[in-house]
Amino acid sequence: MTATATPAPAHRRSVPVAAARGLLAILVVAYATISLTGAVHSLPQSAGHWIAGMLLATAGALCVARVFMVPGQRVAWLAIGIGFLSWAEGEVLFAALPSLAHGPLSLANILSLAFYPAAAVGMMALLRSRIEALFTTLWLDGLAGALSVCALVAAFVFPPVLAHATGGTIPVIGDVSYPLADLLLVACVLFAMAMTGWRPGRALGLAGIGMTMVAVTDTFSLWWAATGHSAADSKLQWIWTAAALLTVETAWRPSKPGTAISSTSLRLLLFPVAISLTAIALLLSGLVHSLELAGYELAVSALFLIVIRLALTVLDNLQMAETSKREALTDALTGLGNRRRLMNDVEEALEPDAGSHVLVLFDLDGFKGYNDTFGHPAGDALLSRLGRALSESVADHGRAYRLGGDEFCILLADPGAQLADQIEAAVAALSEHGQGFSVVPSYGSVVIPSEARDVSAAFQRADQRLYTHKGSRRRTRDGEQVRDALMQALRERRPDLDEHIGGVARLAHAVARRLSMNANEIDEVTRAAELHDIGKMAVPDAILEKPAQLDRDETELIRQHTIIGERILAASPALRRVGALVRHSHERWDGLGYPDGLAGEEIPLGSRIIAACDAFDAMTTNRPYQPAIPVREALAELRRCAGGQFDPRVVHAFCAEAESLIEEQEEAAVEVFEEAWTLAPPDELLPDRVKAVEQRQQ
Repeated sequence: MTATATPAPAHRRSVPVAAARGLLAILVVAYATISLTGAVHSLPQSAGHWIAGMLLATAGALCVARVFMVPGQRVAWLAIGIGFLSWAEGEVLFAALPSLAHGPLSLANILSLAFYPAAAVGMMALLRSRIEALFTTLWLDGLAGALSVCALVAAFVFPPVLAHATGGTIPVIGDVSYPLADLLLVACVLFAMAMTGWRPGRALGLAGIGMTMVAVTDTFSLWWAATGHSAADSKLQWIWTAAALLTVETAWRPSKPGTAISSTSLRLLLFPVAISLTAIALLLSGLVHSLELAGYELAVSALFLIVIRLALTVLDNLQMAETSKREALTDALTGLGNRRRLMNDVEEALEPDAGSHVLVLFDLDGFKGYNDTFGHPAGDALLSRLGRALSESVADHGRAYRLGGDEFCILLADPGAQLADQIEAAVAALSEHGQGFSVVPSYGSVVIPSEARDVSAAFQRADQRLYTHKGSRRRTRDGEQVRDALMQALRERRPDLDEHIGGVARLAHAVARRLSMNANEIDEVTRAAELHDIGKMAVPDAILEKPAQLDRDETELIRQHTIIGERILAASPALRRVGALVRHSHERWDGLGYPDGLAGEEIPLGSRIIAACDAFDAMTTNRPYQPAIPVREALAELRRCAGGQFDPRVVHAFCAEAESLIEEQEEAAVEVFEEAWTLAPPDELLPDRVKAVEQRQQ
């Protein structure tokens, strides 16, 4: 592979610019040498202005050239370049046209003073390119620093300058304009430094040093002259040109990414502490009295801002501490309380006066398969969704938690009789079904403090019950899979039994509910009703479909189907109880049934229900050996056999359920007939429609 050369940046490709920068550096060094050695005194007075003007003009031109040749920070360097050019024009006017430089507000002075606002604009533009976020504490630091510097200048510089000033208002304004401009520039630099958290980066930092050199040199020169010393301009002017050279080099060197600005760095404490000590020292020194209230007010204002800044810092720290505490007790994914929060709440619930609480642990069955199938982002989204739903389901009477992974928990306060409903609502909230997946929770609960008097015991008991429930659910799922396989095999073997199986199962489910059996018992009865004929798979079709009377051997073979059914179902541990119900589904209340001749309450209630439902369905369905009879005749037959073949209590419940269904059907039939009457007169009703209405009424 051939390497491709990367073109050099524009500021490195420009040979004339590099030559101009080198020449400027040589001239500044030469100017500094003759100034420090005293050789400058041998030159005419205007020579210093000429030299400074030319060097400042070169620096300004190089800054402006940078705007057109290098992208980025163009506003900043354009403003600084214009400032140096304006200052250079003022110096040239001082040297070439002394008449235009006469007076405090002369054209030369105005051009020189124009450097300061231009430089301030450039500093603010560099600051804007450096910072991304505005921290309140940082700009308070900057403003307080500026006020503190103003207080120092008001205490030390302005009194001698004002005392030295003579003449009317205009001359005085001219005398104080330079220290005011210097003060503005230093305040801008301090503000910019503070806003970056004292991490200004190369460009802003070096530019700030250059501007500070200009302002401090000029202020010292004014103060030195105002305090009765000989003018120091000729010895210090080289510092202005050195500052200009530093600024030019900063402009043309590549900018490096600055360190990230943080409002919580410990180094930020040094600046407000220094400002506070400066303002306090100034107030205690008594020097502010020389300028009446100006210095005093500035120092007090700086202290006031520092107090506000420190108060905001304390507030931020308190908020961060509160946020850290909340995050330490909150699950990041769902926003629910985490394990630590749950431990704290359970400990509070165990207090003597806390009342009764119920701790319920949940574990999501099927979540791992969902996560593996759809990916971890989808799994996280599902957990977040379920967490919100769980929180909403217990919002009025408890709190929800996520313990990690697919484990959730709720802590209910004194649920009382509503406990089952509240747990059912939580289970529904944590359940989600879709194409190819089903996520349903297993759970275990414990009442505290009646069932557990410490946190460890509460979690241990709830966890044991959780895994007991999970095992039961797993066995149920296994049983459902076996049941589905057996049902499909039965349909393939005897398609004609499919409708009969469904009819008996629906009837058995309804009767079991009417008899107030619990959910697990109703489920077992329903599955036993679906599988009560599974043993007939071992009986030849010739016997099952024989239209004539069965002989003794055939009858005995038929009676073996319940035992065969039990053996088939017993192969699955989850269906053993169902198999017991199937075995006794042909026992009689009077003890004359088969295969064991059980009587009365010896027969399981589920088997007694299946016997009645199976007989009713057989009577109302066409069979090879007998036609179907009307529903009401079948109900009458059940009542007649109650106490003999069937359990009277089961027959009573069955007939009540059947009568309820018949009433609903009759009402529906009347509505259909009335609708048909409304839409068309009787003589226009189609014969098949009239027949359908009559059948539904029957």
